[in-house]
Amino acid sequence: MFDGIDTIVLPVADIAPLRELYVDLLGFTPGPVEPVTDPAWQSLWALPVAPTRTVLLAKPRSHGGWIRLVEAPGLPAPEPAGRPDRPGAYALDFYQRDAATTEALVEAAGWTFRSPATHYALPGTTLPVRERMLEQPFSGLVHASVQYREKGTRCVIDHDGAEQTSEVNAVVFMTDRYAGAKSFAEHVLGGRPYFEGRFDDPAVAEMLALEPGEGFAAALFRGPASRNARLEFGEVMPGGTRSPDPVPRVVASCAMDDLDALAEALAGGEHGVSTGVVEASDATGTTRRLGLRSVYGATFDFFERR
Repeated sequence: MFDGIDTIVLPVADIAPLRELYVDLLGFTPGPVEPVTDPAWQSLWALPVAPTRTVLLAKPRSHGGWIRLVEAPGLPAPEPAGRPDRPGAYALDFYQRDAATTEALVEAAGWTFRSPATHYALPGTTLPVRERMLEQPFSGLVHASVQYREKGTRCVIDHDGAEQTSEVNAVVFMTDRYAGAKSFAEHVLGGRPYFEGRFDDPAVAEMLALEPGEGFAAALFRGPASRNARLEFGEVMPGGTRSPDPVPRVVASCAMDDLDALAEALAGGEHGVSTGVVEASDATGTTRRLGLRSVYGATFDFFERR
């Protein structure tokens, strides 16, 4: 059963700039840089070139939502995230204890936000949201910087007073098969839908550089223990002219209870191209895993829950 995204794999041509962002500015704790020697990882992550080294970035007191930077020299550069009008990875969400202060530090280091801070109510509720979008061009993503609300936005900040930025709280994949993506997340992965709404507030349009009145539907999924990060599918906006990125800019690495049952459910190919169950080795040992380049704009690396 799906219980959140344990690790967000970010393949890039050079890990150095993103290490600065996530470690120096957002406070993730880096592990050792390790070589990638097993060719199984290239297949699992559906990469067009071989990865050479990797580093895991953690929020040690969190439960999921860690980041793994994967260096793959020669990986083609991504297009900017732009409008949410093509399938694929689109955004990572982070909560901030003091969003304005953290954003000022990020801007001072040369990173660019799309707009000033915006304020809106979470669709279908009166819950206030203060949010700002950061451009992350090395993966072609945007990052949502969201003001933390005590007892209202569950994350590592709840129980670690030293943390200013949360783990990754959600990974957003845009899809042109929205109904199918929701069914896949719920009935194949076993995720629990806990929010669905349409993001079309004028503040959201301003934040994402959309036209007035434009927006998109989105649904979020988590598991019984509500581990971060959540899986979010957004319905692509009409009128897009860009083709999907052939490179998976985000791979969602998720623990599953029964990998063989999942492999059987994916064997027919209706949900995308699967590697089947394979063994992959790294510095921690050998694990059974399954890669999926889904038809829903999301790429996954599933492994057996220990």
